[in-house]
Amino acid sequence: MAVIVGCGNAPLVNAVRGPLFVADCSELGDVEASDVVVLDWTGGVSSIYPDDELPPLDFSNFTTPEGSLADVEGAFKAAVRDRVAETLCGFPGLAVAVREGEGPSDSPLSTVYITFSRSPNSRSQIGEGQYDPCNEQHDNDAIIFGEDLMQLGGPYTYDEWVLIVSNVVAHETGHMLGFPHAARTDDNSGERALFVELMLATHTLDEMLSEQRFLSPDTNCPADAAAARQRVEPPSICEIRN
Repeated sequence: MAVIVGCGNAPLVNAVRGPLFVADCSELGDVEASDVVVLDWTGGVSSIYPDDELPPLDFSNFTTPEGSLADVEGAFKAAVRDRVAETLCGFPGLAVAVREGEGPSDSPLSTVYITFSRSPNSRSQIGEGQYDPCNEQHDNDAIIFGEDLMQLGGPYTYDEWVLIVSNVVAHETGHMLGFPHAARTDDNSGERALFVELMLATHTLDEMLSEQRFLSPDTNCPADAAAARQRVEPPSICEIRN
């Protein structure tokens, strides 16, 4: 499968730990990936609900003023992958590679199942990810519930659907990487005026249709363990961009 060059996607062929990936972010160059996240649109069985077979996402149910996402399925998948990769580059101290459909066979990876199903817990739950404090595991799962996404209303444009799906995927990936929900603040200075906080517990529809970034000062390790597990913080993996 082809891997595009860009933030969180470039292949690192001769990596010491095997065929992992790197984040290629402007002047910083190549940074070895700390985690590999695979977007799976085909269904399957997750470790969250191991007794449930998740169906593939049915793109024909998602409409735009121009038609159905089924007509542009390939382009839509690529656009979501790119947006998620760019968003995740904002996580401090992490370089997260994002792939579609498959990943390195000899390295741990986390999977986001984007499926045409409904949450067994609540109809308002459009996504669920395993919360991994301190990011100790690198093979967690998350699920995006397509039937619940459809309840958000619309019709939305192609670009709006890209933002909605990407924001949910990135949020649940944040939990897999160890980040908890962030509190709402009134800080509108600097970069916070440009983006919506990715890790809020809930988002309004307007926020779902906006670009999101990780803006919270929280780490991905709970306070009681942070002293013993201080993470070395390299320069920002990706700069916040307009």
